[in-house]
Amino acid sequence: MKTKKLSTNLLKKGSLLALTALIFTACSKDKSTPQPDIQIGKIALLISSPGAPELTFRVNGQAATTEKALTYNTVIGYGNIRAGATEFSFTKKGGTEVLAKITGTIKPSTGYTLIVGDKSPKATLVLVEDDFSAPAAEKAKVRFANLSPDATVLDLYVAGKTDAGLSKKAFKDVSGFINVDPGAELKLEIKENGKTDVLATLDKVKVEKGKIYTIWANGIKGATDATKLGISVMTNK
Repeated sequence: MKTKKLSTNLLKKGSLLALTALIFTACSKDKSTPQPDIQIGKIALLISSPGAPELTFRVNGQAATTEKALTYNTVIGYGNIRAGATEFSFTKKGGTEVLAKITGTIKPSTGYTLIVGDKSPKATLVLVEDDFSAPAAEKAKVRFANLSPDATVLDLYVAGKTDAGLSKKAFKDVSGFINVDPGAELKLEIKENGKTDVLATLDKVKVEKGKIYTIWANGIKGATDATKLGISVMTNK
């Protein structure tokens, strides 16, 4: 995958997950038998594991179909998932050996992002509860995740600002959301905590008022190929 990092709108029509194993209940042969109400949450996938093969997403052991291939730096938008205790896992496409798994409790009417991190052949899963509450008036909301396995503790800056917007994020750390001023062409930078050297940049990032974003550091520090250290942005809402 090329390393050009673009903002990804997860909520465009047609972008929802086709997760075939998630919310279906067994059909009763007796149509008169009342069926229990199904409580539903939402989940998005973020694949940020440099060098990972194409993956299959599994829910309670069952393979789920997604709209596009699960490869490095891929984001899949929010889809429905049954509330309750749930095991999430990933295997290589076409394989059965579990590369990583995590169990979490999905709450009704709540959004989550499931992150696949670490440098292949290692894999680590992080399940994050998302906050869809509206930003303050005339503001946007952003959070920052450090998903670079070897980039130590990172700070996120808007170029030209002397203070970090979000700071001190070690590998796999995901900040809470904060309110920020919108901008049409912001330049984002990541730096090692407490240092001035810019490790990676992302130009012309559009942050709109009323919207919610996740910004993350991905890739390998010092790499020069498609897995080099970079910044990506997704729109949560």
